[in-house]
Amino acid sequence: MGSNAVLPSLNRAFSAQEVSMSLTEAGLLPSRVEMIVRLYAEHHSWSAVKEKWHEERIHERGSRGSAQKIFRILKRRLQSGGKQLPALTELHNLVQECPTEQAKAQLFYFYLIREDNLFRFVLHEVLRRQGTEQTEWHLTTGEIVSVLDHFEYEDGSGLQYADSTLQRWGRGFRSVLRDIGVLKGPYDENGVVPSVEGAPAHVGALYSWHEDGKEWPDRPIGWLYLFQPPAHRETLLDMIQSSGRWTTSRLRDQSVIAPADREEESVREEESV
Repeated sequence: MGSNAVLPSLNRAFSAQEVSMSLTEAGLLPSRVEMIVRLYAEHHSWSAVKEKWHEERIHERGSRGSAQKIFRILKRRLQSGGKQLPALTELHNLVQECPTEQAKAQLFYFYLIREDNLFRFVLHEVLRRQGTEQTEWHLTTGEIVSVLDHFEYEDGSGLQYADSTLQRWGRGFRSVLRDIGVLKGPYDENGVVPSVEGAPAHVGALYSWHEDGKEWPDRPIGWLYLFQPPAHRETLLDMIQSSGRWTTSRLRDQSVIAPADREEESVREEESV
């Protein structure tokens, strides 16, 4: 089913405090995340964003408590980017570049991956098991729950949730994959390679850079998490390099593709070796 060598197992085990089932409470919710990003770009204040959120969403959610829970989850995701993902003001600018709702969802997807350890584990394991050189992946709820069944905390114990909760989490996982274009419909069992361009290609490369440094083009984990097979790699590299956000330099007979604003840092790190 394709080579798995490019994607080794995730070796780190998480503590119970580092794992949540928040995907059962809030899926990717791209339109609401976009609203929060827009409000933050306007006000630069989380208290103001929270106030506006309740003004505009409270009646749709049915209660202030449920609206507040969703807000906390989405805020935490967006704050998880740190230095690895674009800050919210930059993210707002990237959203404006996206021509489709799918492209916007692909941007927000990386903040979910970074913040949700369980989601990242399952995503990584699905790709590792089935191979990264596919044009189609088996993504039923049962397949996803089977991965959850093999999750272990650092003490060796597994997830202690009812089967109905695990099934709901699996459906939430599939919903995220529909948002980013991997699954086309709610009843599809097989995922396909989604279209990835522009801003999502850039953020996927940025995620890869922060994971693997100057070696990232050999295993662009961000693009693999977007279900992009190795055959798409050269096209994606050409795309980001033509954007002006990335530069290519030669260091010790090696090509280094780095974010334009990190090129000097990359050079210093190489010279210090």
